[in-house]
Amino acid sequence: MKRTKIKAGFCFLLSGLLLCSSCRKDGLMQGELGDSGVARVNVVNAVVSGGYAKANVSLKKVYWNTIADYDGLGGSGSLNRLFRVPVGQPMVLQVASLSDTTKLWYDQSAVLGRDEVYSLYLSGIGSHVDTLFHRETNFPAYVVRDAAKPVPSADSIVNIRFVNLSPSGPKVDINIQGMSSNEASGLGYQKFTDFKAYPTKTGTYSIVFEIRRSSDKQLVSTYYFNADYFRFKTVSVLMMGIYDPDLSLPLSYYDSYRIEAVSYE
Repeated sequence: MKRTKIKAGFCFLLSGLLLCSSCRKDGLMQGELGDSGVARVNVVNAVVSGGYAKANVSLKKVYWNTIADYDGLGGSGSLNRLFRVPVGQPMVLQVASLSDTTKLWYDQSAVLGRDEVYSLYLSGIGSHVDTLFHRETNFPAYVVRDAAKPVPSADSIVNIRFVNLSPSGPKVDINIQGMSSNEASGLGYQKFTDFKAYPTKTGTYSIVFEIRRSSDKQLVSTYYFNADYFRFKTVSVLMMGIYDPDLSLPLSYYDSYRIEAVSYE
């Protein structure tokens, strides 16, 4: 009888743990979401020489050691993380350098709106971080796909925005290779475009963008956007890093001027 009680107690505990884990979604308990809905916050680390960063977007401040180092943003890892959080109450938004979590790159609180999407872009250099927090007002509707049905080719799109996060880079114009019209004109530091839908029908594997200096139309970079990978998604294409056209500075790859894409899904 005693052994039976122990076994029953263990099974009850195990079932409770399984139930608890099944309730989690993106780091939140379902109960924490309540009936008020959720908001999405995309945190993007484009800081030069800043290394990895830890981000906390939740109802309360946390001990940084509770966030695993491998969840850090930047460097050779993921540049961004999308948080899904409850709304209608003050939300903590904090970002700290992984190498020294006493250095807060961002430390604010905000009450977020139901079903709204926010972007937090971090740029500049490690010793002077620039931040840009933005509530999206024209965020594209998510493409809902039925796995049991083929997706019509007309719905094969990717939503792209361009963001200039290079602290030393020039204002840029952006065009699709072979096209005379611009997708962006005079895009300066910490400026961004609206999201725009680009067709990515079957057989479209990349979209080639040319980034040019606005001042003299000199080609800065040619970027092959992976349309096949990002099909049906919403993406920010970032210009980031130190602009060094003469290649005279001893920059690592991660600190050099480059183009990267981060998703909102």
